[in-house]
Amino acid sequence: LPPKIYPQPPSPPPLIASTTSGGTIGYGIHANAGDKLTYRMYDPKVSYDEVNTETAEEGKIWYANVVNYLNWASFLGYSGSGRGQPGSDAGSLSAMQAGWWTDVIDLMFWEGYSVHDYDIGGGGDRAWYANFALIDKSRCPIERGSDGVMSGADDALTYASMEMNEGTLRAANNETLGLKHSTPLDVMGYSSSFWTAGIVEASKAKYFLLHESISTGSLGSTTVYLNDGGLVDTTGIVTLLQLQTPKIVAFYNNNDPLSSLSSVFSYLFGVGAATDTMNSLEGPELGAVFPEELYGEFINNLTDPNVMRATLSDVPVSDNSYLGVSGYSLSSLVVFSNEYSDAFLDSFDDAAELRAGLDERWPNQFPVSLSAFDSNMLAMKADWLIVKYAEELEALLG
Repeated sequence: LPPKIYPQPPSPPPLIASTTSGGTIGYGIHANAGDKLTYRMYDPKVSYDEVNTETAEEGKIWYANVVNYLNWASFLGYSGSGRGQPGSDAGSLSAMQAGWWTDVIDLMFWEGYSVHDYDIGGGGDRAWYANFALIDKSRCPIERGSDGVMSGADDALTYASMEMNEGTLRAANNETLGLKHSTPLDVMGYSSSFWTAGIVEASKAKYFLLHESISTGSLGSTTVYLNDGGLVDTTGIVTLLQLQTPKIVAFYNNNDPLSSLSSVFSYLFGVGAATDTMNSLEGPELGAVFPEELYGEFINNLTDPNVMRATLSDVPVSDNSYLGVSGYSLSSLVVFSNEYSDAFLDSFDDAAELRAGLDERWPNQFPVSLSAFDSNMLAMKADWLIVKYAEELEALLG
């Protein structure tokens, strides 16, 4: 008999994007309006006045124009009493119906970048996964322990994603996920719904007042709330592990310094740490995929302001049925962090004036929006870091 020929799995695309929370909106803007945008690139000779300007080439748009439409108070009626926590005016949310946040994103795309809702797509040829979290509606408001980990997360909190070009939905537990609205615009709304944390984790009275503002779907026979993906994985790495991606480059930009919120990475290594209302509520036992002994050097490199880059090679990835990850050997993992860096600021000719212009919350403690100056300094910092490690990245990506 002739030898049996088994079909080979399709080769993965050269590049796969995986995004969560604000990263989903940012990538969505670039994917849908990238040819219209002007970015502020690193220039050590730049002046304060140049950085403090929403500069765009003729016929193009300043890349961070979205910050002009992210008015926290007017959209949410929050008083700023805490990240994701309703303030004294939170009653205004009770009048909002599910889908309101998607409408806000629609407004930002049109007013900020002249992209109509019906033109918002998945970004073309590159596969793009937007990640979100599902919470069993019947278990809300949820309870969290002293370390911030959600009680009963193993069967009430589920990681999910949608491939934004093909519209393929996946829940980590492989149950059928049903969404009434599942356009790329809708899923950007689910993936970035940071504000739901202040509702599903609130008191019973506040929860019942505000819960109808959260979009719902179905997971098997269970009704679930659609929440920011950071409630399970803030990094976007888990989806790439599900796909058994051989090489991963991750850019971690959160509004908490890693020195004060390390759970987003420590749980991936099975290492305990306190978490907050919006990040990695599943805890270290459910979140572990990497060897624990690799964590110390990894987090030290991310938090070192002179490094801000961690690398791992030939990493054994563990089976994790909760996250939907099957074990394999990960060739390379490179993660860039967004910690405060004196080396970056000192690299400018006009360092003193640029330092003086920075908000005290720069670069990683803004609740939602930030000024043009702080936005441009953040963009230059990212560019500076990539240039710093350009040879490493070129060797890795080829």
